[in-house]
Amino acid sequence: LVLGIFCAVVGVTFTKTLYRIEDLFDEIKFPEYLKGIIGGLILGVGSLVFPQILGVGYGAIDMALMQKMAWWLLLVLVLVKILATSITIGSGGSGGIFAPSLFMGAVGGYFFSFAINTFNSSGLPETNFALAGMAGMMAAVMHAPLTAIFLTAEVTRGYELLIPLIITSTVS
Repeated sequence: LVLGIFCAVVGVTFTKTLYRIEDLFDEIKFPEYLKGIIGGLILGVGSLVFPQILGVGYGAIDMALMQKMAWWLLLVLVLVKILATSITIGSGGSGGIFAPSLFMGAVGGYFFSFAINTFNSSGLPETNFALAGMAGMMAAVMHAPLTAIFLTAEVTRGYELLIPLIITSTVS
């Protein structure tokens, strides 16, 4: 339930940020190619600091699941991916919201369980929370909870997680 609320907050933040940055780039009275150059420069500098945001981010998800990232970096990556995706789309770049939603959900779900385990030592399974986070974020951003539930279950063949996926996606 709480992961669903977390996904909802991140999903709403992502959606509002995306629309706001699109509006900012629309207000710029430069030719379209200059908007792309500005967006590319911002993303280039950002990727020097956070190379995990490049592309779809599956490498970063793998690193998180193998516990090769600090917990605080996971939260930062979610926030930076929101900005990177918004700048890409807002400046006229090619991209969508599907893969970034999966990235933010997996990394956010992992962060959520890792933070709880760190401060409460409750032994939550981080991998399961990463999968539930993927479904929750997809449901929050795309407003398609059934698609998020069944897609995550099918891709991972994780049918034993069907109830947590349903709860997280429905709440988010």
